[in-house]
Amino acid sequence: MAATAALLAVGGLAPVAQAREGTDDPVPLAPTVTSLGPYEECTANHCLPHGGPGMPGRFRFTPNAADTDVTTYRVQTPEGVHTVSAAEAESFEFTPSSGGSYFLIVEAADWGSRFGRSTRFDFKVDPALEHSRWRFDDGLADPAATVATDSGQGGERHDAVLHTEGTGWSPFARGGDQDRALLLDTPEGRREYAETARPAVDTSKPFTVSAWAYPTGTGDDRVVLSVPGRHGAALDLRYSAADRRWAFGRTAQDAPGAPSVRSLASGDATPNVWTHLVGVFHTRHDADPSNDTVQLYVNGRPQGGPVVLAEQAPAYEPWRGTAGLQFGRGHDDGDYDHYFRGRIDEVTAWQWPRTPQEIRRMVEVHRPDGAPAFPLAAHWDAADTEDGRIRQTGPYPGGEMTPSPTGATLDAQEGSLVLDGMTGHASANGPVVDETGAFTVSARVRADSAAMADKPDGYRALVAGQRAGTEYSWSLWLRKFSEDAYVWEFTRTSPGSGGATAETITVSSDERAVLDTWVELTGVHDTVETDGTGRLGLFVDGMQQLPWGPTDMTGVRQGTGVLTVGGAAEAAGTGTEHALAGAVRSLRVWTGAMSPHHVMEHVVPEPQ
Repeated sequence: MAATAALLAVGGLAPVAQAREGTDDPVPLAPTVTSLGPYEECTANHCLPHGGPGMPGRFRFTPNAADTDVTTYRVQTPEGVHTVSAAEAESFEFTPSSGGSYFLIVEAADWGSRFGRSTRFDFKVDPALEHSRWRFDDGLADPAATVATDSGQGGERHDAVLHTEGTGWSPFARGGDQDRALLLDTPEGRREYAETARPAVDTSKPFTVSAWAYPTGTGDDRVVLSVPGRHGAALDLRYSAADRRWAFGRTAQDAPGAPSVRSLASGDATPNVWTHLVGVFHTRHDADPSNDTVQLYVNGRPQGGPVVLAEQAPAYEPWRGTAGLQFGRGHDDGDYDHYFRGRIDEVTAWQWPRTPQEIRRMVEVHRPDGAPAFPLAAHWDAADTEDGRIRQTGPYPGGEMTPSPTGATLDAQEGSLVLDGMTGHASANGPVVDETGAFTVSARVRADSAAMADKPDGYRALVAGQRAGTEYSWSLWLRKFSEDAYVWEFTRTSPGSGGATAETITVSSDERAVLDTWVELTGVHDTVETDGTGRLGLFVDGMQQLPWGPTDMTGVRQGTGVLTVGGAAEAAGTGTEHALAGAVRSLRVWTGAMSPHHVMEHVVPEPQ
């Protein structure tokens, strides 16, 4: 359809003169735009969605029959302007990044680089690609169930049969206490897994798989998902013990002894925490295997660049796995192996490579009713003690918190851990979440103004933090600026060469901290609403604090040591580094980044 001057102005392309001044040579007329699939042009009464995000569409541009000297085309899309040669116009490719309405505005140019009238081609992208999905919540209604339902959309369904001893369902699921996960607790001599009857994806074509994994054993390779053939696996998502990292790849050929090519995570895997994994196999939608790639994403972030399979294995071919999708076991040299130990949840498979923007949002988990899920990873409440230690009352396994021999006392009547500001602190084994992903941490604290008055200006008192060597991967602080001026802080660090800190990002409270009263101090690390590695947020009694500076991280450190409340013992044993004078009632850590609304709903306690 030819666009009018007004339409061109709206589209951002200015109308042009119809002939060169002083000649009768007209500029090109509006070209014809033809879809080569999968998208179709919208009409006044018909506009059905096709394709999907990340699925490229191909279009052919042909000049008007009256034009014989067209050399190039100018194409405007919602994402930019492209110049296309006449040869390239035989199959112009455009890949939408999300669902919704799109357009192409195309102009032809002649040998004198004069652009003429334009043609506008409108089409709609389907936001919901066909996929298979296993939530593993079947055990909620029937703990004796042995089938995990495929609740995906479109196409063929692929229910998975559980092969476990006893219950195959765990209440420690990624969706929280109203969810279930696939439980694969495989000690020596037992082999537990689940499988579909047929492959859920054609592994010779582009595909994406995603899963949440909670490994409890990392002494050997542990496979999360695989699709076997006769000898190897055409899809392999696993923990690699030799590398101590997550990996995604495939066997180069379905032949004895064929090598495996993998995309490796950039950092070590962390056991006993939920981690989000995505594997993408991409063929660039052509028949040339030399540009096929595999790419691993961890917690929504790409791990290095795509790995070109043919460069790593010259005999590589995009072969098709013939067995069903395996949950919790791999396949190598004709045998099943590397059985997973732990929990697997929220598995999805698409017959298409999803875009990085879409993958970043996959870390958000929602319950069946649409509510976001924030499972509580750990909860220490000073009112719940045993033998002088604070019990971990969250649903996941976790160690008790032990107060220091001096300077820390438990007040049973108040239900608090009282710290003297000199030697008092408490600690538990950490970490309790994968800190390269999204998480929320909150402590209920009361600072003692009389004791803090003796601290020098600039002093930082640690409310709670996760150790990472001599540093903290995350930490909540009370900072003293002057005699009567204090602020709350939430800090994250990223590692540099040799273990040194390369970056420290801090969010401070925008008003002075109030001492001698109970405060709910909450820090949020959000990996979704940012183009970097993460973004920090701080809340005081549920009120979001306006940052004074940048809050985006370019890298994050994963904690490896103890989780500490009130400071950490110095090596000399003579005092406590960053000692807090006051009391702490509770410390909680959730998987997932809470919004301001959810902080008020899930974190801030009811008024006493």
